[in-house]
Amino acid sequence: MHRRQFLHSAIFSSSLLANAEPFGSMLTPADDFPVWPLPDLHHVLASPVLIRSVELLKTQGQLMLVATAQDGTRGITQCNDRMPNLSSLLKGLVIEYFIEKDARDLPQLVDHAYRLNSNYKYAGMPLWNCIGSVELAVWDLLGRLAKKPVYQLLGKPVRTQYDVYISDFDRGTLTPDAVVDQLAQKLAATGAKGVKIKVGGRMQNTPDDERRTRAFVPLVRKKLGDSITIYADANGSYTPKEGIAIGHMLEDNGVAIFEEPCNFEDEDGLRNVNRALTKLRLAGGEQDTSLYRFDRLARTDVYDLLQPDLYYNGGILRALQVAEIARKYNKSIAPHTPKADPLIAPFWHLAAVCPNLYGLQETVFDLASKPVTWYTPPIRIQNGAIQIPNLPGLGITYDETIWKTAERIV
Repeated sequence: MHRRQFLHSAIFSSSLLANAEPFGSMLTPADDFPVWPLPDLHHVLASPVLIRSVELLKTQGQLMLVATAQDGTRGITQCNDRMPNLSSLLKGLVIEYFIEKDARDLPQLVDHAYRLNSNYKYAGMPLWNCIGSVELAVWDLLGRLAKKPVYQLLGKPVRTQYDVYISDFDRGTLTPDAVVDQLAQKLAATGAKGVKIKVGGRMQNTPDDERRTRAFVPLVRKKLGDSITIYADANGSYTPKEGIAIGHMLEDNGVAIFEEPCNFEDEDGLRNVNRALTKLRLAGGEQDTSLYRFDRLARTDVYDLLQPDLYYNGGILRALQVAEIARKYNKSIAPHTPKADPLIAPFWHLAAVCPNLYGLQETVFDLASKPVTWYTPPIRIQNGAIQIPNLPGLGITYDETIWKTAERIV
């Protein structure tokens, strides 16, 4: 969202919500972003839903964002691992724009938390991660009050489940053989249809990194077989020249997606890599929070697939707007979601309604994981897919006893 859009939003947001006008109605003629239609939350919930408090609590070793309505109903999201370093922004810049406000005006509240009081000067992942976490908790609150899954408030569902790949994060801690053996075990246990492996050294590519990658990729293909989809994530390891060379090697081994081959800020370099590679798709965007930048990344063919993170990028509505931006240029999205706990819940609702979701979706799986008792339902992969729960709010129910010993952080 941007300044002119927000100026219109501040004036017209309430009437737009009441009349279910599309998000595009908040844009001026000079703004050309495609948009996701605003949900008519005033129609779904006839009475105001005043937000009594927004708190950051710690329990079960996790930070939890809790938005509580005047009647005591709570909306909850687990926070990602960036939040411990961002709590001062959450407290000082974001929470005040939601307290005592009507949760049905959620798009306008997000707008205000970005625009008012010059908060936009802090724009980037730190600010949007804070706003997004509150947005997600408020969505949970609204869904619980409406007794509907959040996706039913967002639009028409297009899927009830999604196929997954298993992410692996090893970059040399284990031998290549050990990594592939673990992946094979995880595929067998879950029925997943693909994997994502790490290549390069994460923002660097030493000679050891290069040797490991060139030995590792063919081994993954050989041991897992031709029926398994392989994605590769470089996390910005390569120069454009190196990215092209590694990209050709990936193509030779049937890799389907090459994620962030170069530094995510090097648009020209990434575009050159994309132009040189014809047998795979280039993906990126997990670091990005500017709708203008997402538009440019798609319009100028930096990437074939955009990968907004639902927390980093400011919540569900902004991720859906990125999906609409991608769709304008005949592209798809594959959000950054390496989760296997309640952090995956917001993605369920985007996945349920997003028409241009590409391929297999990211998840993690621990062979040694133990049953979790402090929330339900458990995150299960069955026959290579995750079912989207048809449950109120974000779909996670927390054991009420965990709040008795919760520590308040903000």
